[in-house]
Amino acid sequence: MDPGRLLDGRYRLDEHRFTIGDRQLWLATDEVLERRVAVHIVSGRTRTDAKTFAAAAGRAGSVPDARWVRILDVGLEPAGRKVDVWIVSEWIDGQSLTAMLRKEPLKESAAVTLVTECAQAVAAAHHHGAGHGALHPDEVLIQPDGSARLTGLEIHLALSPDPPYDDVRGLGALLFAAVTGHWPLTGWHGLPPVTRGDGRHPRQQRFGVGKVVDDIAARALNSEFSDPAAMARALTALPSTPLGGGSEDVGSPTRERLRRVAWWVVPPILVAVVGLLSWGVGSRLGKVPGETRGVSQSLTQSHGHGAADTLVWTKPPTIKSFDPEGNGIEDPGGVGLVVDDDPSTSWTTDTYRGSAHFGGLKDGVGLLIDLGHAKRVAAARLLLSAPGADIELRAGSSPPVTSSDLPIVASGEAATTSLNLHLNAPVRARYWLVWITSLPRTERGEFSLGIAEIALLH
Repeated sequence: MDPGRLLDGRYRLDEHRFTIGDRQLWLATDEVLERRVAVHIVSGRTRTDAKTFAAAAGRAGSVPDARWVRILDVGLEPAGRKVDVWIVSEWIDGQSLTAMLRKEPLKESAAVTLVTECAQAVAAAHHHGAGHGALHPDEVLIQPDGSARLTGLEIHLALSPDPPYDDVRGLGALLFAAVTGHWPLTGWHGLPPVTRGDGRHPRQQRFGVGKVVDDIAARALNSEFSDPAAMARALTALPSTPLGGGSEDVGSPTRERLRRVAWWVVPPILVAVVGLLSWGVGSRLGKVPGETRGVSQSLTQSHGHGAADTLVWTKPPTIKSFDPEGNGIEDPGGVGLVVDDDPSTSWTTDTYRGSAHFGGLKDGVGLLIDLGHAKRVAAARLLLSAPGADIELRAGSSPPVTSSDLPIVASGEAATTSLNLHLNAPVRARYWLVWITSLPRTERGEFSLGIAEIALLH
């Protein structure tokens, strides 16, 4: 096939996009309706194959879910003793999920949103007697508004009536790939294969994946969901954000900056009131009124030491729990609480027994802050739930796999509840790790720590 070729006197082939085996994808023009379309051409088939593809297109067309790319027409072109089957579908402006994941994995909440949409679309197809048979990131197209469109419905089953995996496993693999950037199944090689773990649990491949997402992916890859609808229901219970969506802009940068530094300069008596209120709402951290008053007094006094006052961010940065020697994460749902301007809420480590050094199970845990690009930092301030922790501040230009990947730029031993870390000289870095190496003892004789607020300052 060459550019300019007309199929059925209607579809003009304009631009060849790729060839995989006996299949080609072309950007084409429907000259009757004057619109762009996609044309898949499958070479060297029989006329019986053409009938099979026509029947598949009919089944796909019976699915009303708009997340599926519509198949518009099917036909054939003679090719000697064989025929070339062509399938015309909508042309979708956007990029494939593969292209996105080759750059970096998705944030977990965005991955949940994406795969939930895919699972719901596949569930709708199954309800109407249609299926896919080869779900992988090339089959998921991301439009400029972040919405997903799926392609290949029924066509892949027509190409290969005995697919290597079913649609539930395909959805599990999509979730695995979305949060790791690696593909756990055979038969497709658009992303790197799994290099760590059992190929079922994404948190074994990449640290920071939540336990629930890890469990859902593993269950799907093990075909433990009865159908795509069951997987969709499990995913809808999780936090989600629009793909590519950001935090809502709540004001000008100056106003935002003032709001975010306000908790450093609140009058002591008001902070004491907040501390008293936190007795009820923050008891899970073991806070008592006296401790909270101590935090506020320490913060007020810290302004007399010439410390920098300006936050390096105007919007909350990306923060992840960092637990490379454990199960990958600790309290993933609480990470945003360290930049919410509310000293009564905290991210909290797990509880350990036996010793302050995480019961001898690991060297530390912490919070990894991604500023988006390198920024100059001269100091850091932390509000802690209890005194006695040993904490390091580490920084570097690349995301770490272990804590030692980032050098120490400041540290504090037996920290008070208001910890000020001053760097010997300002450091420019994108990734900042608040790394806890020793925990304070709780009233029950166990060991844990809550971090209520973190600020990196110019």
